[in-house]
Amino acid sequence: MPRSVRLLCLFLCFALLLGLAACSGSAASSGNSYRVVDSFGAESSYVIAFREGDQIAEYVTAALYELAASGVLRSLSNSWFGENLTAIRGQSGAMDELWDTVPDRTITVGIDITNMPMSYASGDGYSGFDVELASYLCGYLGWSMALYPIDIADADIELNSGNIDMAMGISGTNQTAGFDYSPAYLTSQYVLVTSTSTRIRRRAGLRNKSLGVTVADMSVLQQDESFMNSLGSVVYQTDTDGLFQALKNGEVDGILVSSVVAAYYMN
Repeated sequence: MPRSVRLLCLFLCFALLLGLAACSGSAASSGNSYRVVDSFGAESSYVIAFREGDQIAEYVTAALYELAASGVLRSLSNSWFGENLTAIRGQSGAMDELWDTVPDRTITVGIDITNMPMSYASGDGYSGFDVELASYLCGYLGWSMALYPIDIADADIELNSGNIDMAMGISGTNQTAGFDYSPAYLTSQYVLVTSTSTRIRRRAGLRNKSLGVTVADMSVLQQDESFMNSLGSVVYQTDTDGLFQALKNGEVDGILVSSVVAAYYMN
């Protein structure tokens, strides 16, 4: 049996175990606690960033196609978000002509640990969808993986400095010249979320109310100046988990988050 097929079978088994573990684990919050009242802005996506010209981009991209074709990527999405949010179309055999040139090395992966559920601190280590995806990719390619916490806004600096070899969780709309990127692996867009304990069911219901947003996503809110000016106040949080805690505790009337994040908390 070819090496690629053996590895895919191994990862399918891991994906099944992961799904069973997710079903038995505790959810972040009950899906009945929150509602999406409106979308906000154009559809976006998540991609992986690399230094321009670095050949690992070719290997990781081919591995993404293989994991998508095998169903591993879909299994990861279902276990974390309760639905298939994958964006990449699978391509079995994408690695066939590359196996002989794959180097034996350690890859340093940049993750933003304030971006729950994509990546976050968990005990003495890190967890999240991006952490597990990176682990699958590196394991599939036979690489050792080292995780390196970064501010996602500084991913270009961390890549150019050599601190990291790839950065997970980059917005597909924030691609810049001088870097290489993987195909999108998850689809996303921003949404407005409220608590089901309130009567706010539409965007208009947030007029003169408080809206929570992370500092990193403030630029998204500013894209709709009319809506922003209609709010009573804007409350800043440092991370996505803080947003949902503020909404749950009644500290804000609504929040602005990625639809991927919303799917996790409502799963």
